[in-house]
Amino acid sequence: MTREPGNLSRSVAWASLLAVALLHVYPQKAAAEEAPAQEAPAEEPPQAASVEVPVEATGAETVASIVTAPGGVPAEPTDANAAVDAVKASMARVEEQEAAGIGTTYIIEFGDTFDWVRMVSGEWLKGEMKRMRDDNLEFDSDKLDMQNIDFDDVTHVHSPVVNTYVFDDRISATGRAVITPDRIIVETDEGTETFPRSELESIVAGGEREKDWWSMKLRFGLTLNKGNTDQLTYDIKFNTRREDKMTLLDLTYNAAFGRTGGSQNVNRHLGEEDFKVFLSSRWFVVPLFGQIFNDRFQNIQLRATPAAGAGIHIIDAPKAKWDFQTGVGYQYLNYLDTTTLPVGSPNPQNDAFIPLYTYADFDITGDVDLTVSWLTNLVVTTIGNTNHTGKADLAIELTSILDLDIAFLYLRTESPAPPPPPPAGAPPPDPIKQNDYQLVVGISLELG
Repeated sequence: MTREPGNLSRSVAWASLLAVALLHVYPQKAAAEEAPAQEAPAEEPPQAASVEVPVEATGAETVASIVTAPGGVPAEPTDANAAVDAVKASMARVEEQEAAGIGTTYIIEFGDTFDWVRMVSGEWLKGEMKRMRDDNLEFDSDKLDMQNIDFDDVTHVHSPVVNTYVFDDRISATGRAVITPDRIIVETDEGTETFPRSELESIVAGGEREKDWWSMKLRFGLTLNKGNTDQLTYDIKFNTRREDKMTLLDLTYNAAFGRTGGSQNVNRHLGEEDFKVFLSSRWFVVPLFGQIFNDRFQNIQLRATPAAGAGIHIIDAPKAKWDFQTGVGYQYLNYLDTTTLPVGSPNPQNDAFIPLYTYADFDITGDVDLTVSWLTNLVVTTIGNTNHTGKADLAIELTSILDLDIAFLYLRTESPAPPPPPPAGAPPPDPIKQNDYQLVVGISLELG
């Protein structure tokens, strides 16, 4: 059959249009009918561990940051407005874990870089724990300065600072810790350890590094008179203390110098040492204690009184302490000038004595502290050489490292030596008196 050219052209045109239409519609239809590719489900964020926050702990953002942050101590101090909430959340999480059981791999998530203590009243104090001994916690508060707190009035302690915790039978643990009403949880180098709170004897600031055990105090006092009487008297006292989990060492040096009218009339040096080893919360032994004394105007070149003994804490209250110690000792006494001594008097003299020493510390207020001590060296072989030292020191805290000190020193010898002979042409000297008194007002610097 023969087609006409016009019909053929129209057929080709319609076929082309139909093909274009089919190519345009089919891919869309096919794409619509094809099953969509399976997409991997979005990974859900990890869920934070739940924690029962005390009712009074508010601040959702703070709590969330505590329970989702990695364990340990925050890199920076927590914002002041959120710190209490953060610490409460941290303690709540520890107590929740405590109920379930705390293993050696447990990591405490602290809420702040500062120490915090919670009182039985519900109040929280922020600052730094200095030490705890005899149920008295010394806590340097940011706002309230140094506080002496009865440890029984403390329900919780949050301490991201490394300290040493000493328990019954001289067991100790060093590390960061929290304290709950029943337990003490310490992160040590060997792992996290848990101890009954009832067995805690003391807390010593610092870890096992030697420098953490030491502290120092330096006092300087000056008296100056000018005019009708030219007098200058100055006093220097230096004390260093080393305190670890079992021992307490006190070393003290006190020197006084004075001139009146250009002539020296005071030249005295007193060194003291006291080394205690604690056996329990009440009893201690003293392997070595005593004095080294020099006083030109008492004609004493050297008096050394080393002794050993034991002692007891008579009163262990938060605001008052009273200790007593005694033992046996040896006294070495060497005079500067022997020409006026009775004929046949030995020099030096060697004697045995019994030390009777008592010490009391009263916390009058948080900023005012009074210490009183009395030492009698009862020389049993030569009773006239018996000597006494009495002290009273009132310290008023000015800043965290500066104190105003008002100190009184009393020295007595029962039978003083005769004075040295006077220079040629000079009148005879007055007899050496039994008693010496000194009152010093000075400024003290505390370090450590």
